[in-house]
Amino acid sequence: MIEHLGKQLSMSRVEFVLDVKTKSMWLNFIILPLAYILKFALITVWILSGTIIFGYKNSFKEIFQVVIVAEFVWLIPSLITLVWFGFIDTNYTFEDVQYFKPLSLLSLFDPTTIHSWLIYPLQSLNLFELVYMLVLAIGIKQILKKDYQTALGFTVPVYGTALLTWIVFITFLSINLEV
Repeated sequence: MIEHLGKQLSMSRVEFVLDVKTKSMWLNFIILPLAYILKFALITVWILSGTIIFGYKNSFKEIFQVVIVAEFVWLIPSLITLVWFGFIDTNYTFEDVQYFKPLSLLSLFDPTTIHSWLIYPLQSLNLFELVYMLVLAIGIKQILKKDYQTALGFTVPVYGTALLTWIVFITFLSINLEV
């Protein structure tokens, strides 16, 4: 991190940034769980809205439980990243970690040669997002008491629109906040 920030800031500024980061580290223990609860709640509300639109009657609690179980899919890319940088590529930079998204469209490009606003959409479109949707459909199948095809036919457009909306929102912010 010092190497990465050192390219952009003076050493005294780097030390200040690291000092602030160290002193505010305890906030992560509060903010991170709240951010995840908010994420789960937003996905649940979106899916619950879809159940209402499609004419199904399910509770927030049922869908929330399905979302939490499906979220375990995201442990896989985290474990891959941990193994990759822990054992395979042990000589890495901050940028290597930042742009490492296994099995994503970003892995087909050199992130330093594309527009910065394209990075998030390319990172988001990955195999794990597909697996997440399939696992979500399994849970939806159980709570809707429908066959898997019907559950998948519900999950793909409902969760897919949420994902697309989120990607467009983050891309919009990336373009407008780009320095």
